[in-house]
Amino acid sequence: MSAFHAYDIRAIYGEGIDEVLAYRAGRAFGDHMGAKRVLGGHDARTHSASLYRAFSAGVRSTGAQVAGVGLVSTPCLHYLQLTRGYDAGFMTTASHNPPRYHGFKLYDGVGGSVSYAKGLSAIEAAVAADDTPLPEDLPEPQLDSGSRDEALDDYVRFACTPLLDADQALSSVRGTKVVIDASNGSAGELVRRACALLDLDAEFLNAEPDGSFPAHVPNPLEEASQRAVCEGIREHGAELGCILDGDGDRVIFVDDRAEVVSSSFAGALIARELLNESAGGAIVYDLISSRVFAEEIEQAGGVPVKSKVGYTHLYDQMAAHDALYGNEASGHVYFRVDDTLTTESSIFALAVLMRLLRRSGASLGELVAPLRQRYIQRGEHNVTLRDDQPVAEVLERVRTTFADAEQEELDGISVSYDRFWFNVRPSNTEPLLRLRLEAVDEASAAEGTERVLAAIEGK
Repeated sequence: MSAFHAYDIRAIYGEGIDEVLAYRAGRAFGDHMGAKRVLGGHDARTHSASLYRAFSAGVRSTGAQVAGVGLVSTPCLHYLQLTRGYDAGFMTTASHNPPRYHGFKLYDGVGGSVSYAKGLSAIEAAVAADDTPLPEDLPEPQLDSGSRDEALDDYVRFACTPLLDADQALSSVRGTKVVIDASNGSAGELVRRACALLDLDAEFLNAEPDGSFPAHVPNPLEEASQRAVCEGIREHGAELGCILDGDGDRVIFVDDRAEVVSSSFAGALIARELLNESAGGAIVYDLISSRVFAEEIEQAGGVPVKSKVGYTHLYDQMAAHDALYGNEASGHVYFRVDDTLTTESSIFALAVLMRLLRRSGASLGELVAPLRQRYIQRGEHNVTLRDDQPVAEVLERVRTTFADAEQEELDGISVSYDRFWFNVRPSNTEPLLRLRLEAVDEASAAEGTERVLAAIEGK
């Protein structure tokens, strides 16, 4: 089924996903998990609320109790599931994808992603064999304890913990000018509450939920999604800004000079701040991150741990190494809060970064400048493969072409020379290869890119 992917369920509404599939997927999820209590939420997409009700009804048909928090960010849903003791959770969202896409993210009892390798394939098979009709009655699930307002405030207090719990940190950030673009997604209400709690002087952009995403696509990595925050920082003289994605789990920061900060660089600063309190801790990063990230962790006395790309892999590595923090090049950020809670939170990342700025006395631009200058980064280069180009053959050609270099095959192929290094890996959802390359200078970056593309294309 086209809606089932490596880490989630996702397709264009009406062309692979609808309420019938949602109901059957809910039934399969409930049976597979064997959960007694399940928590759900949904993003702002046009059909998410309806899909959320259908999925909830499916889970309920298996005998589970289903509670719902309604419109919410994915990090908030995840936090509430774990702290309130639900056996499983689901978020109705297509994350950063264009407006026509809808879907689900599924979580097990410890907050791990139910990926294709960890049960989603079995759920897909069960859905394919299920012909149960969609019920006419699809009630809205409600929380089984307290109000929605109380639940959101609980999450916001948690997300602001780095500033609320640190001596004098809260008073030091009061009145700080920030610009936040919520991308018309489901996190607008939460960031408003967080900024009010911290008494920030915040300019909010696209904070109202709107599933058509009228301002820009809900992907903070897209240049078009970054322009408004950059303009807002220049207009208001803000200290920093950030862009969230459609379900509020990805965050990209912008410095006081209105320059976008790579997730590798922002993540390195956040990790250094956490290591300042927990020396020697492990920090997890994905293998397409800048080499700067691991170098900064080592310099700060931490232990860098490399992971395959993707939420489920990072989360597993954090658990395996009892890591303080996990960072993805895509803008996902994960925190180990205590022995029982590891969760992602873009608002928590903002709070840690602001605490660092106050403690260091430097601006974000000043802190990032030496990281930006260390190497030359190429953006992700996607190469569409022809039907006569099997992925295995192309990767073997890359492996052979660069046989004289250091190689690693944790995820695709990573190749390292002294002057440039790169990773080539197949997409999980499209017939293409993704290339990430970094080098010591522009000439080496240009040479490396040309050589890698020639190998991929068989020239």
